[in-house]
Amino acid sequence: MTEDPNSSILRGIRTLMGLAEAGKPVSFGVLAEALQMPPSTTHRILSALRQAGYAVQDPATGSYSPGSAFLRAATLFSASTTFPHAIRSNLAKVVDESGESAYYGIYLGEKQRFKFLLQVFSEHAIHYVVRKDKDYSLLWGASGRSIAAYLPESVVNGIYSRESHTAEGNEKLPALKVLQDELIKIKKIGYSTTNNQRFDGAHSIAAPVIGMSGMAVGCIGISMPSIRRDESKIDQLAKLVKDTAFNLSLVAQCAVENPSLD
Repeated sequence: MTEDPNSSILRGIRTLMGLAEAGKPVSFGVLAEALQMPPSTTHRILSALRQAGYAVQDPATGSYSPGSAFLRAATLFSASTTFPHAIRSNLAKVVDESGESAYYGIYLGEKQRFKFLLQVFSEHAIHYVVRKDKDYSLLWGASGRSIAAYLPESVVNGIYSRESHTAEGNEKLPALKVLQDELIKIKKIGYSTTNNQRFDGAHSIAAPVIGMSGMAVGCIGISMPSIRRDESKIDQLAKLVKDTAFNLSLVAQCAVENPSLD
């Protein structure tokens, strides 16, 4: 039997995830808009979560953040799975084999955006540094598009409708049909590469990390200043990123099936 997506349990989980993905204290109105839930429903769920210790409210601003009970559960799960360690070790491997900085980006399902979670730097004196304190659109850049290629078309269309005119990237977005064709190509070859598309002066190659559902849970990639971009090395680096993303996907799927595996 399929769970009703509007059930109280799932709405409570979505609200918790929304708090976590916000990355900072957030008002119930902003959270309701992000979750596309009625403000009254969001406020009721937040009140219940606050009473149970899964959310806390700032008495001065009225904004909400994850509570100690939620943080305890997240810490316990993180400690019982091999995935966080696998991310770090795989990033280090990519840096060693490519000579360039590597990063992991996580898909924020409630926001339908992504955030850079971790970066390991190469020994180059000059690297491209990703910001981990904000979230980004999936429509620009190798990282975002590698994730978007593995999302349902209806989700991508909704994102395009909301964000196509935000000018968040360094380049103007193509028409929706052109973007859809690009995502089909990315899914076929298994990786995305861009140069100066999201950020001026940045070259990146990224591949998706796939979860149990067949959708991307994140991406792993290489970033470098555009001045070090070498066309003759792209295929080699793309294979390294793809192979690493595939290995990390297996770890992610195994972690869900066997969360206590060590």
